[in-house]
Amino acid sequence: MVTGRVVDHEGKPVAGARVAENWFAEQAGPLEPNQPARTDADGRFSLEIQLHSRGTLLMALDSTGCLGGLAVIPAKGLDGPIRIEVTPLVEVRGKFTCTESGSSPGETYVTMFLASDNLRVAAGRSLASSFAMKLPPGRYRLRGGESYRHIGAERNITLTPGQAIDVGAIDLKLTPIARLFGKEPPPWHITDARGVPKEIRLSDFKGKWVVLDFWGYWCGPCVGRSLPGWMDFAEDHADDRDQFVILTIHDPQATDFATLDEKLKPIIRRQWRGRSLPFPILLDTTGETVKNFGVVHWPTVVLLDPQGRVVDVPQGIGLHAEDFLASKLPPLPDGKRIARALDRDLAVSIEDDGTLADLIHCFDKLGRIRIRLEPDELKAVGIDQDTHVPLKIGGRLTLRTWLNLTLDPFGLTYIPNGDGLRIVRRTPQNAELAQPSPRLEGDNALVAETLTKKVSFDFRGESLKQVVAVLEEMTGDSFVLDPVARRRGTINPKTTVSGSAKDEPLSCLSRLLGPLGMRYLVRDGVIVLTATP
Repeated sequence: MVTGRVVDHEGKPVAGARVAENWFAEQAGPLEPNQPARTDADGRFSLEIQLHSRGTLLMALDSTGCLGGLAVIPAKGLDGPIRIEVTPLVEVRGKFTCTESGSSPGETYVTMFLASDNLRVAAGRSLASSFAMKLPPGRYRLRGGESYRHIGAERNITLTPGQAIDVGAIDLKLTPIARLFGKEPPPWHITDARGVPKEIRLSDFKGKWVVLDFWGYWCGPCVGRSLPGWMDFAEDHADDRDQFVILTIHDPQATDFATLDEKLKPIIRRQWRGRSLPFPILLDTTGETVKNFGVVHWPTVVLLDPQGRVVDVPQGIGLHAEDFLASKLPPLPDGKRIARALDRDLAVSIEDDGTLADLIHCFDKLGRIRIRLEPDELKAVGIDQDTHVPLKIGGRLTLRTWLNLTLDPFGLTYIPNGDGLRIVRRTPQNAELAQPSPRLEGDNALVAETLTKKVSFDFRGESLKQVVAVLEEMTGDSFVLDPVARRRGTINPKTTVSGSAKDEPLSCLSRLLGPLGMRYLVRDGVIVLTATP
């Protein structure tokens, strides 16, 4: 917990200022914080933060968004309150170009770091190639423009009080993969293969769409997002496997399959739900293939058309490549598409500050399925789309789980609506889709196994919110304070907890929660801490 005071240049308290460590701007708009603390009439605040090994940066902005200041929290923490002095913000603006391609880079991201400590200050996204952001005076490092098509660029800048700065045009270079668009791919070098002969060549697959997924067992987005997505894709389009092939190319760290298989054991059990990769794995211990294709990020997906040419897919990785390839295959029936969408894993982090409309929009976008809020249905349960959802949880969970956790507090559910979903009041007759699917039942079984694992902890007055964070880090599973109980007021995230365990099964949580009138249960692929009936 960090406490402190926000003051102006004369030392007077600044009331209503927001203090947070994560700030983001959309479309060159004002910076918005994630889970901020607000100062009281005397300018004082308290904020729970996660300390990082290189230190943590806090920024304070006044209620007008015109004044701001920074404070660095060292990795070891602080001995007392901090003081943040706010001064007029200074605007930095510029744009990205790409002379090499002759076209605008389009959507761009910019991140600003404190030059002295390389700590992240704020980030922004723009659908145009231009950017603008207002920050406190100081020395910064600007980093941005990086994408599947473009190599990112950096600039050191100094913001002087009262002097807006225009960094001008930052010219980006094309990535090696972008230079391959419309051309045949470079040669690969395969030292070993599983699922195909290691002598196989890309030209052997002409006539089919070819997915090349460059990955590593150590890469979270690879094993948690990209590869499971392609597994689901292959299941969805099992009837069309004569039209495409998926090949996975592991980075050079995997020297042989025996080593790789050992590394994949925990991944197969937890993240892939017992499934092994259903498509070929190619190894190249020399690193030539990665170098020839210009791969510098994992995962990277390269798509070849049936003529054997590299395809320019927007952003080129993960969901975009799946969507593009799906558009080239026969469409799935609506019923199957909806069922698959509900079982699709989505990596989301919800921090207790989202509105119903915000979360549904997020699920709609990531789940690639249209989800419609019905104003009359919301009004009938006494809420609107701007109602805040009492939910804090992060992880890779199914869309079904995300929807259940979000809608249950309000007595809402979802029903089929053409090719998408519609949010309505829950009744005994319309809750079918919210029930556990075979896949979700399998998730529940895996989570239940976690409760048999031995853990050690010692809580001495930590909040329930902090306890959940510790348990998640300890086990790798998702824990959540029951949003239904929170809305009813029978659970408060700030309630303090005391209790310890040493090398005991995680089921000892019952002893920890009992005195608080709480219990745990496994539901929707997560461990829910809820009120005792």
